[in-house]
Amino acid sequence: MLDHATRVGRPPRRISRFLAEARLGWVDARLMVTMPGRERALRLVAVVLFGQRASYIVPALVGMDGAADRYHSPALNTALMLTAVLWNVVLGVAVWRRGWFSYPHVAVDVGIVCALLVVVNMNIRSGYELSAANWAGKFALGSAALVGAVLTLPRLLAVLGLLVLTAVVAASVQIGGLPPLESGFVNHINSSIWFALVLHFARRFLCAQASAVDEATQRRLAAETATAAGEARFAERLDHYRRLHDTALATLTAIARGGLDHRAEEVRRRCGREADYIRGLVTEDRAEVVNTLGTGIAEVAADATALGLRVHLRSGTVPTQPPRHVVRAICDATREALNNVARHAGTGEAWLTVEWHDGVLAVRVVDRGVGFDTDTDTDTGGFGLRRSIAERMAEVGGDLHLFSEPGHGTSVELFWPASPSSEVAER
Repeated sequence: MLDHATRVGRPPRRISRFLAEARLGWVDARLMVTMPGRERALRLVAVVLFGQRASYIVPALVGMDGAADRYHSPALNTALMLTAVLWNVVLGVAVWRRGWFSYPHVAVDVGIVCALLVVVNMNIRSGYELSAANWAGKFALGSAALVGAVLTLPRLLAVLGLLVLTAVVAASVQIGGLPPLESGFVNHINSSIWFALVLHFARRFLCAQASAVDEATQRRLAAETATAAGEARFAERLDHYRRLHDTALATLTAIARGGLDHRAEEVRRRCGREADYIRGLVTEDRAEVVNTLGTGIAEVAADATALGLRVHLRSGTVPTQPPRHVVRAICDATREALNNVARHAGTGEAWLTVEWHDGVLAVRVVDRGVGFDTDTDTDTGGFGLRRSIAERMAEVGGDLHLFSEPGHGTSVELFWPASPSSEVAER
């Protein structure tokens, strides 16, 4: 029940980990929606950058054999091309795992491209310096776009100047002078500059918009949570008032008006029962009063902040009146999942989403922390999964799905189908 790979048949371990990581990071739209908007924006820009690079790599590979006579050493050209492809694969895997480029990634990419600009120009035969055979210029376009997307504007201008200067010097040495203005080389330089600037401002704009949307969503959710909590407290007070009005107040009013003799044995017994009733109202566990799922989840998220955990809550349409024991089980299981994040994940953030689709309620708690091995840790009771979460869901006819990999975070998914089979007796 806990490991999806176990239920469907486990592929080789490395493949299983890779697929789980891909699902957590890029493929599963349900999990990606739990990420902050800025992270989703960066991943979109990363996809654009790698798409641009693929548009340069594929044609260069396809035309490599037909252009062999244009190089002093076709073998060297092939080795250079394979080096560029290998680096892009390594870079792609790193970004796939990390979610975005680091400064070391940019430094290595720029260094490789500058080396390619020099060596490819040295290897190309006279007369072909400004032709499509000089494929290093295309790779420089991709590097310029990467520099623009990742670096701040001052660093962008400095590194972009290094790329342009390297390209100009490498070409000028081979042709014995500056490239003519009408050549394709000048177009490459122009494209490099504009690609870098466009990607820089596109990344800044998308990230700023995503952060603004996240902040607005958090404010809206905070207001809705406060409103829901206020409505719940009002309903609770109204219910208490009605109970008191029909019992203790009615008795006291009757005694005050002389309609009841307070010394009568029956009246004293009635006052004793109603005093016990009032005492029960005063000491009643407030958790039993919360019978709406939205209010309960909002309070669980608010309580998690006391543990130093920042919870990003996103709630869609949820059932308004699920059974109280189901609300209690889901809220308790969610609380334990957030507790596990605070205690074990090594991160200060978690993403909590609530969805209701086709009669199935789904609550997901996702973190980007240290993760763990589902093959060993859950069997030894780690994270309290079996006792604290899985059993709670099983008692109300629900289910727990767990996805985790060491170093790549954890996703805890709680499912409760609103079907007759799930309407078990309240405990």
